[in-house]
Amino acid sequence: MTVIVYMNYGDTILNTFLMKNGQQRVCWCLTKVREKRSLLNFPKSGYLAIALLLRLSIAPFLSHPFDERVFMAVGASVAKGVTPYGQYILQNIFASTPHPDLYGTIPGIGYPPPWGLICGGMYLLSSLLAPNNLYAYVLALKLPVIAAEMALAVLVFKIIEQEINEKVAFKAFLLFLFCPFLITVGTIWGMFDTLALFFVLLSAYTLHNNWKASALFLSVASVLKLFPLALVPLYAMLLYKSGKKIGRAISFLTLVSALTAFFTFIPMIVYNWPLSNMYNALGYHLGAVDNSYGSQSTFPYGAASPFNVFTLFSNYVNGAIQPPWISVYLWIPACAAVYLLFWRIYPSKQTDFDFRFTIQWSLLVMLTFFTTRMWVSEQNLIFLFAFFALTVILIGLDLSKVHILWIMLLSFVIVHVPAISFLWMPYPWTLNSASSFASGPLGWTRLLMMTMLTLSWLVLSWHFVARKLRWRT
Repeated sequence: MTVIVYMNYGDTILNTFLMKNGQQRVCWCLTKVREKRSLLNFPKSGYLAIALLLRLSIAPFLSHPFDERVFMAVGASVAKGVTPYGQYILQNIFASTPHPDLYGTIPGIGYPPPWGLICGGMYLLSSLLAPNNLYAYVLALKLPVIAAEMALAVLVFKIIEQEINEKVAFKAFLLFLFCPFLITVGTIWGMFDTLALFFVLLSAYTLHNNWKASALFLSVASVLKLFPLALVPLYAMLLYKSGKKIGRAISFLTLVSALTAFFTFIPMIVYNWPLSNMYNALGYHLGAVDNSYGSQSTFPYGAASPFNVFTLFSNYVNGAIQPPWISVYLWIPACAAVYLLFWRIYPSKQTDFDFRFTIQWSLLVMLTFFTTRMWVSEQNLIFLFAFFALTVILIGLDLSKVHILWIMLLSFVIVHVPAISFLWMPYPWTLNSASSFASGPLGWTRLLMMTMLTLSWLVLSWHFVARKLRWRT
């Protein structure tokens, strides 16, 4: 005799078969994947704790060999009232904590002053809790970045839970919490793009319900990293086309501009820092392809843009091949073309411009920007990754292309830095080894791999945008 017993556990049906010959053999046949039992029942706070412990355990010891030294010098200087846009002598600043690579002169930041103020605050915190400890200082500098990564994953969960359901939201939560690419450019590298991304997503989500809050969030993102300003015209047009009055769109533009200027210039005025220094520092955003972090870098850096091919070719012809100077401004008409495309596709006001729609067009603007800008740092591409991943999730596709994208971007980081130099703090010899490889006879292989990886993520992204997305409602 065979008895079939159905036992419900969430979405799972267990089929138990009792076989003959007096022996019981139990087969568990799962008709659905048991996500709720294996993952959803594990508290999200537990995953956050694991992610936080992981980040805190690696953050003090791994960092970018150039950017982290800039942040260390800027933080120590700003804490004493010195401008974040100076030239700093490392051995003087860190005389009480000597290190072989904290030697020579290094420039200040290339961003508006808020990040410099944050670095100064983190220097004061580490000096108070663990004075004269370089590892504690590096960890303190990364605390805002780590906090942003945690907050970003929670924000993504909350948004997707409201837009779709908890099951999909939890997958997105784990993706953003444990994505190796995000961890590498944030916790390991020490770059703060995740902090700017957090405010950009807040801006996109609140755009249609609270445009004033959206303008505030977007201005905060823009004074951390300048390129979110490329989203301002798009969001203003989205406001107007979603049935709002033209005055509200103009007010949005005005408020973002005013708040961005306020957060940029007030610190300069309060601390009496020269505006000319900031102007010169921000000028690198319009720099040429061979912007190798200036002459201060230990070995040549490249760019995660298609213009990187000129850097590769110049390696063979002694710099004779360079793009025309006007290419520096190519991103301006390119982004303008996207704004015009949006305007022409939707000539009349609509009422169905939801969060998914906002994210999809944000993806197109950012992809266009990163494709046509001459200098693109790979940590900036977390914006592309986030918009790409959220678009895939919101339209219900599988995450295979998302995983391929972050693997490509992570591979670029490993090749570009190179990854071994992340260990420059505990093992100074790693920086010399990376420099010897990048500047040596085989350095061209690094540039070749960078170019191939750049073209690969561009093809993947544009194919998805052109073939998988609908651009008309």
